[in-house]
Formats: sequence, C-alpha cells, structure tokens
Amino acid sequence: MQDDIFSRRARTFEWATIGLITLLCVAAAISIADGGLGVAALREDYATTHFPDTPGPWAIGLWRMVEVASFGLLLWVLWCIRSWLAACADGDIFESDTARQVLRIGQGLLALAVINVFSHTLVILALTWNNAPGQRTLSVAIDGTGLFLLLAAAVLTLFGYIQSEAARLMTENKEFV
Repeated sequence: MQDDIFSRRARTFEWATIGLITLLCVAAAISIADGGLGVAALREDYATTHFPDTPGPWAIGLWRMVEVASFGLLLWVLWCIRSWLAACADGDIFESDTARQVLRIGQGLLALAVINVFSHTLVILALTWNNAPGQRTLSVAIDGTGLFLLLAAAVLTLFGYIQSEAARLMTENKEFV
C-alpha cells in the first residue's frame, strides 16, 4: 500500500516536472520573441554606472551565450529530476542508475551556481571593456541564488553518494540470498 502511494506521488511529480519544462520553454520562446535577449534587457539586467551607449557585439553575444547555456543547463537538471522521479515511480529507488541521476542533478546545480557567480563578472567586464580607462568595471556578485544553488548542489551530491552506497549494499544483500 505504501509503495503504491509513493509510486503515485513520484509519478505525479514527474508529470509536474514535465509541465514545468514545457512551461519554461514556452515562456522562453515568448520572452525571446518579445526582445528578451535584446540590448534593452541586457541594460536592465546589468545596470552598471559605466554601461556603454552601444555595447559591442561580442559582449552581447557573450551575454546571450551565458543566458542560453544557463537555460539549457536548467532544462537538463529538470530532465534529470524527471528521470529520477520516473525511476522512483517504477520502484527502482536503490539502483545505481537512479543514484547516478541524483549525482547528475547535484553536478548540474553546481554548474549553475558557478555560471551564476562568474557570468555576472564576465558580462560586466565584456560590456565595459571598450570604455575609456577609468570607466571600465569589474563587478563580482554573489547573491542568494548562487549560495542556494551551491548548498542544494552539495546536499544533492551527498544524497547521490548515499544512494550509491545504498544501491551497492542492496546488490550485495541480493547476492547473499
């Protein structure tokens, strides 16, 4: 009985994750169509005192690349979560493949945290690179999102290692029987 409830909940969360992925893709398409990757959005996201009148094309390209890479990585993490939930719904909780999915989620969140911290610095530096001396800016920003992602990555990576060990012990126990 308890396994049925667990499977149903995991399957519900799996479908909710698929819905979230779909919603994010639709929202991204609407945002891009509405100028979400334009210079105005760049100016709004990186409001620095020395923002150039016309940012260089390579600075805009770097910003767009960072945004697309972050979004793609977020979708990949969500897809790994969906895979993990599907495996749990199928009853494969203590399997090595399931543990690998959790490790991938943790690694993806760590990569998102690194991108979150370093992308701001790189984009501000790229934007102000062609400014006159004294007008260039080097800005390092660590916000709550980056710290939360680092914490979540650490917890999920640890959970993945614990789940890997549980899968190894379960396999070992099956060999004794």
